[in-house]
Amino acid sequence: KSINELLDKSFFIPSYQRGYRWEDRQVLDLLEDIYEFSRKKERNQLQSKEFYCLQPIVVKKTSEHYIVIDGQQRLTTIYIILKYLEEARYYFDKKKTIYSLAYQTRNEQKNSSESFLKNIKNIQKEDNQNIDFYYMSKAYLSVKSWFEDKAINEIDFLNILLKDDIQYENNTKIDYANNIRVIWYEVEENEVDIFTRLNMGKIPLTNAELIKALFLIDEGQKNQNEKILLASTWDSIEYRLQNDNFFAFINSRKYQKPTRIEFIFDLMASEFKLRIENLREDDEKKSYYLFSRLIHNFDEFKKEFDTEDNKYRDYNERVTFLWDMVKTYYRVFEELYSDNKYYHLVGFLTNNGTNIKDIVLAFIEKDKKEFWNRLDRTISRKIENKKLEELEYGKDNKNIERVLFLFNVLLSMESGYDRYPFDLHKKENWSLEHIHPQNPELLKENEKIELLKSYKSYLSKESKTEIENTLKAKDSDKINNLLDKILEENGDNKSIHSLSNMTLLSKEKNSSLSNGLFIQKREQIIRWDSVGEFIPIGTKNIFLKYFTDTPKDLQKWNREDREKYLETIHSKLDRYMGEKR
Repeated sequence: KSINELLDKSFFIPSYQRGYRWEDRQVLDLLEDIYEFSRKKERNQLQSKEFYCLQPIVVKKTSEHYIVIDGQQRLTTIYIILKYLEEARYYFDKKKTIYSLAYQTRNEQKNSSESFLKNIKNIQKEDNQNIDFYYMSKAYLSVKSWFEDKAINEIDFLNILLKDDIQYENNTKIDYANNIRVIWYEVEENEVDIFTRLNMGKIPLTNAELIKALFLIDEGQKNQNEKILLASTWDSIEYRLQNDNFFAFINSRKYQKPTRIEFIFDLMASEFKLRIENLREDDEKKSYYLFSRLIHNFDEFKKEFDTEDNKYRDYNERVTFLWDMVKTYYRVFEELYSDNKYYHLVGFLTNNGTNIKDIVLAFIEKDKKEFWNRLDRTISRKIENKKLEELEYGKDNKNIERVLFLFNVLLSMESGYDRYPFDLHKKENWSLEHIHPQNPELLKENEKIELLKSYKSYLSKESKTEIENTLKAKDSDKINNLLDKILEENGDNKSIHSLSNMTLLSKEKNSSLSNGLFIQKREQIIRWDSVGEFIPIGTKNIFLKYFTDTPKDLQKWNREDREKYLETIHSKLDRYMGEKR
């Protein structure tokens, strides 16, 4: 039915429905859609019998009125629009009135929603008497601002909104279209049952589904094979992005949207200069609103992309342009992912706060040498301006984590056979772990004894004798005092919180290792590795004493081990350290 056909009807909103709740964005979307349809008519772009159809109105007829089962938000908004256009309507058609809307929830004569709507032209600001009046007044003020800001010709607007689609030819009713209509469902069953069925399990369209509809709408020119190809490519991109390793490479943040292709839409939308009034930055459908505006409005499109090319006056050409941008983003993702060096360096950056959008744009705009330099500079900025020897656990945890993260990524990159799994890095929550126990005083008695024994191979004959005599005495105080003395003399207590005594482990593994001895941690690391658990290559090499030229003892992490480990970190990170060496 045309909106015109609804004007002489009486509608009743039952109490089982919630009140009017449309936000500014939804009201403005309706106005924009009607306006864009009217612009098409001005440009002679409408086909015969083409009309713009709103979503369904589901009603049940009684002797007094139509009970609205579904569609009250649209009916109320159109009523508010028509109230604003009251004077223009008089010139458009002096006989026409507006349909009536009665609300069972607010039917007091003096304070009814029906009465409020009838007099809504008198409001100057948002009405806070109740929640329904607040949203209705807010919607009216949005309508008023929209018409005033755009300086819309109200008669032209009404000629689309209210044009009657009934014409008689040889006593036969025919359609001549080019107007606004609703899908009209008139039912006879119990309205509460129908309302329940309509709303039970109702799932709103996702942002991606709305954009897909924009891309696949047939504006009269699109080849069916092109539609099939677009849909097929869309599915391929979504399937690829569902690979956790691939997706973690381009995005480290928690991502809860149902489809991951939306990630590309959001990246693109963040680049657009176009701003839509009352559209919040965190609106989950922000990219859809921006895409819709650009696709439907050539003036906005040419301003956004600085083009006067007349081919973009065609809807499908604008769709093709935006779809090509989506494919470009995806193509760059694949190219970066497939190259071992790009994969590791870009993955490190995206997992340390760099937006993949900036990397993609640099990849497109710069030559290979400039792009490599850009990556190096960005990585260097991720490392604080502090010498590695000065980093201290407790004060510089964030920077130590980044240094070790980069160290492990570079080792994986250079290995040529093992890629760093950024998805596991995020999923398992990697954190810092002390190699030598950070609190020897918290060790159990037998662990302290084992730690003392591990020092025997490095100390003087006198110290070895002292250890043996202390252990024979089995005196806890003497054991504690001797352990403190040896730690002090060997500098282990001073380096306990330095970078040379830190490594990366997942939070779960870190907890299980707790404050154990080096030898205990080594045995556990080997067990995890033997059953295929992922251990960062740097962490694994520490406990295999790989960084030490000729390891003398596998029982503890000594001064020589620490020095060689730090030396290796320096050599790997040298190009990113600059003056921080």
